[in-house]
Amino acid sequence: MNSFIQFLLLISFICYDGIDPSPQKKLTEKQKGIIESLVSFADSLNGKTKSSSIILTKIATLKNDNVEFMPFYHLDIDKFYEDPTPENLLLSLYQPDTLAMLLVREKANTSYLLIAQKQNSHWIPNILMQDFGKNIQHVKDKIPDIKNADFKIFQFEHLYFYSYINKKEQIYEDMRGNILTPKMMCNKLFTIIDAIKEAAEKGEVLYL
Repeated sequence: MNSFIQFLLLISFICYDGIDPSPQKKLTEKQKGIIESLVSFADSLNGKTKSSSIILTKIATLKNDNVEFMPFYHLDIDKFYEDPTPENLLLSLYQPDTLAMLLVREKANTSYLLIAQKQNSHWIPNILMQDFGKNIQHVKDKIPDIKNADFKIFQFEHLYFYSYINKKEQIYEDMRGNILTPKMMCNKLFTIIDAIKEAAEKGEVLYL
């Protein structure tokens, strides 16, 4: 339940236009199971707390045909830090077994992004961001060959980045739309990790 309370505190309510009209990818049985688990969780709590009723109602209406699972990755910090090169950066990205990122279309022109977390054998909502979908779509729209771009979204601490290939070049991009070359991305990550480790040695916490 603590995770759900944290989820409620991290919600952002900003709507957006411009939904991707391209056909949905067929969901796997695992992905369908995640949706079913989230709906079941929302149904079990809906109506029990007024502060979360709107959120739970959103999640309770999830359907297979209005959800797209995003290619969501985490950065293995220790692995990258040992060899902070562009080649190893790609090798240090992995898909977490206990997290899933869902882009949910509510209406013709609105959607939200939901990160779900697995607890034991159940999936529960962790973070809901109503504004993140617009950012994702903007990035995808400017990539000429998105199907072959090896598009990824990866999380490092509380920061999110995009990784994709455009005109045969590896590109990284932050949430503000800043484009980074592989070398720039490595330098940025290495500098932040260094600062985190330095703060930890002093018994401090670096807030990003």
